Formats: sequence, structure tokens, C-alpha cells
Amino acid sequence: MICAVITMNTINVKPVLLLALTTSALLSACTTIPTDLGRSEVDSLLAERGRESVGSDSEQGRLELLGQLTADPLTPDSAVRIALLNNPGLQASYAELGFAAADVYEAGRIRNPVFSASVLNSSVAGAADQITLGLALSFSDLLTLPARTRLSETAFAALRLSVGAGVLQMAAETEHAWYDYAGAQQVAAMRQQITLAANASAQMAERFFSAGNINARDMALHRAAASEARLEALDAEAKVITARNTMANLLGLSSAADWRLQDQLPLPPASEDELEALIVLAQNSRLDLAAARVRVELQADLLGITDWTRWLGDFELGVEREKESDGSRLTGPGMSWEIPIFTQNRDQRLRAEASLKKAIAEMQGLEIEVDNGVRLAYAELINQRTRIEEYRDVMIPQRIESSARAQEEVNFMLMGVFELIEIKQAEYQAYQAYLHAIRDYWLARTNLRLSVGNALPGDHNNHQTFINTKDLVQTAPASMDHSAHGGSQTPSPADSGKDGTNEPHQHHHETQDEMNKEKPNEKINEKTGEKPSPNPHEHHQGDQL
Repeated sequence: MICAVITMNTINVKPVLLLALTTSALLSACTTIPTDLGRSEVDSLLAERGRESVGSDSEQGRLELLGQLTADPLTPDSAVRIALLNNPGLQASYAELGFAAADVYEAGRIRNPVFSASVLNSSVAGAADQITLGLALSFSDLLTLPARTRLSETAFAALRLSVGAGVLQMAAETEHAWYDYAGAQQVAAMRQQITLAANASAQMAERFFSAGNINARDMALHRAAASEARLEALDAEAKVITARNTMANLLGLSSAADWRLQDQLPLPPASEDELEALIVLAQNSRLDLAAARVRVELQADLLGITDWTRWLGDFELGVEREKESDGSRLTGPGMSWEIPIFTQNRDQRLRAEASLKKAIAEMQGLEIEVDNGVRLAYAELINQRTRIEEYRDVMIPQRIESSARAQEEVNFMLMGVFELIEIKQAEYQAYQAYLHAIRDYWLARTNLRLSVGNALPGDHNNHQTFINTKDLVQTAPASMDHSAHGGSQTPSPADSGKDGTNEPHQHHHETQDEMNKEKPNEKINEKTGEKPSPNPHEHHQGDQL
């Protein structure tokens, strides 16, 4: 506005010099653009929400940092750091800051002066040409410069918040992929154990069938069960491959590259945060909600500016210098003004009003969505935590107890070994469901963290312990040697086939001749040298499962 006063008071003195000074003053007052296009401000927003970004000034430095992060098994935190450093989609999101920076640059400047020139030939013989030179500058741009600069900077702030929200979304997806991949690996390992148990059952059924102790139908059932277990193991392996590929895309790495995960799922923390505290935290932390609020301020400001600028029209000030055909020179100011007679830019105000109403509605809808989203994510978290406790405190102990009691019954020939294997397989299924519950808990916790838009207060006191699939398998009862009852010790599922054979170790206390003498008409198993039993489940006892 100071420039406008100078223009009106001094325009008759030296207009050309005045325009030059005005232009220089405006250019010196233009809004500056940060050299990193606002990325450091986005990183600060992320750091406040527990997602510290890592970066490097050079490509070589980025590759070295990437090599350091992938050298060790990836944890959820290190996986997110790699994604923030290397994810191509994230780099594209940061590139959007360049568009907003261009808008700020444009809004912080007035349009370039317009230079005009004309040469007119005189009809008088010997008269010189008439030459007219002009220079015009938009006075409307000058008046609206502060408002346009403010609007563009507000829009830039909203975009930084939106980019930060997108980064948090991508970080949550990476953490989600980590737990999905780690869970898939542990389920696949457990599926291998179940497959071993099914194979051991099928191998034992083969021996019983050869001895004539079971019929063809039972044999087919055991073979089908073993095949089903192998198919489920293949399905689990396929899910591992898919999960690794998904995570590789988020990390910006090849799935064939030499990077690996920490192979254990952490157990849940000792306690959970209070729901109401998380709702308050979400209202103050969600970057997308903050961006929506800034957009409401932006549209309200735009409406106010539209109200007074719609009467302004396009207003230009300039200077002309004219050389007449007789050699005289004329110099003076010029002005052009778009008079708002036929239209007062009512359409612009209607658009501004509609944009404001839309921004308010979107903000209110997002506030409700944030509140409900936190409540839903929290309910899912508590549900998964309760499921874990049910598996840990009730289901698995009862499965272990039933396996132990079944083993005792087998030892005393009160139950067949096939029933024992089925009970043990059910125990393995409980372990697998337990692993699923732990994985789903962390997926729910990741969703809750995303819904809150910040690190959870309990994350700072979370001293993690981990669950190992091998520890679950080792809870099986110890090997039972049933040789005292005339039975045999069969291999455990984990040991089956290690020595290249499927034959059990024999522990006979009676010679073959003695058994033949006791029951000469009873058929002897030619492969094992043992007597068949009327109940096939009394034949091989003492399996280690």
C-alpha cells in the first residue's frame, strides 16, 4: 500500500523512474521459498508423532544408510525407517510440495510490467514517424498482493499437513506389512510341524494296514489327512512369499535382496492406554484433521477477499512517452480500469461460499470419523488382547493337558496312538491360532496408532518380550518308552524320516518263537515281527509328539 501512495503522489514528476522503484520494492518484499520446499517442516511433524525420518544429502549417503539398516534383521521400527528413506511413492508425495511452493512463489509476486510500442507514419511529406512507447503495471495485483500471499502460504501449510498424513499412512502400512510377514513366517513354521505329525500318522497307518490291523477306508483317511496338511503348509508358504513381496514394495527393495526379518512376534504389553485419552490425543494429533481445519480457514479468508475484490476489477497504471512527427515529445501517466457494470463477479463469491461450506462439512465429517475410528480400533485391540489371554490361559493349557493325559492312556493301552496323534494335531492347531491372535493384536495396535495419528503413550513403556515357535513345539510331552508293555517306541513327528527310514525302533522282551508258541494260530506281522492286536490302537505305544 505504501507503493500505491508513492505512485499517486509522485506520478507527475518522474513516472518512469517511479515504476522502476515500485517494481524493485515489490520484488524485494516477495515471499521466500524454503530451499528444501518444506520437507524439513514435514519431518518435524513426523518426529513429534514418533516417526523420525532419516535422510541423506547425497545418493551415496542414502545407499550407505540403507545398507546399514538392512544389515541386521528388520524390526518394525527399522522397517519404517527404511520405507521413509527409500519408498518411491513417498518421494513422489514429497515432490508435491514443489507444486505448492510454485503457487507460493507465484502468489507472492505481481504480474510483469507490460511494455508497448507503436510507430505511425505521417501523411505529411518529409514529416517524421510518430513513435509511442508505454509501460503498464497491474495496480490490482499490487492491492491484492498481501491477501494472495497469505492464501498461498495457508494452502502450502495445509499441503504440508496432508503430505505428513500420507507419510504416517505409509509408515502404518509398512508396520502392518512387517507383522503380517512375521506372522506368516511363524505360521508357516508351525504348519511344518503339523505336516510332520500328519505324515507320521500316515506312515504308521501304512504299517498297520500292511499288518492287516486297519482297513482300506482308515488308510485312505490318514493319507488324505496328511495330504491336507501338506497343502495347508504350501498355502502358508505362499502367504509368506506374498507378504514378503508386499513388504518389499513398501521398503522400495527387491524381494530377492538379502534382507530378513526378526523372526519372532513380540508379546503384547502389560497394559493398554485409556480410550478417552486416546480420543483427545487423536483430535490434537491427526494431521489430516489439522489440514482440514486449515482448509476451512483458507476458504473463509478467500471468501472475505472475494467480497472486496469483486468490485475492484482489473486496474492498471502506466506511463507513455510519445514522439510526435514534428519532433516534439510527450510524456505522461496512463490508466485502465475494468468497470464492474455488467458483472460484479458474483459467480466468484458463490464459488467461495460453496467452497467454505464444503470445507466445513468435510472437517466436521472427519472429526466424527476420527472419534469413531479410534473407538473401533480400540475395541478391536481389546478384542484381540482378550483372545490372546483366552488362548494363553485356557485353550493351550487344556490342549497340553489333554495331550499329556492321552499319552498316559496310550502308555497303558487305553487309547490308540492314532487318537493321540489327532489330539496332538489339535494342540498344534491351538498354537497356530495363538500365533494368529498375537499377529492380529499387533495389526490392531498399528491401526489404533494410525487412527490416533501419533505414537501411543504406552509405547514408551513397552519392554517387549518375544514368542518363539520352537518353544511352543517343545511343550510336547517327553518320549514314552512302552517296551514294558510289549509295545514299541515310534518316532516323533519332528524326528520322522531323519534317518531315511520310517520304521520304529523295536524293544521286544519276547522272542518271536515264544510268541508263536503262545498263540500258534495268530498271524505275525512279517515286517515288524510283532503280533497284531484285536484293537489296532494297542499295537504301537509311547509316541513322542
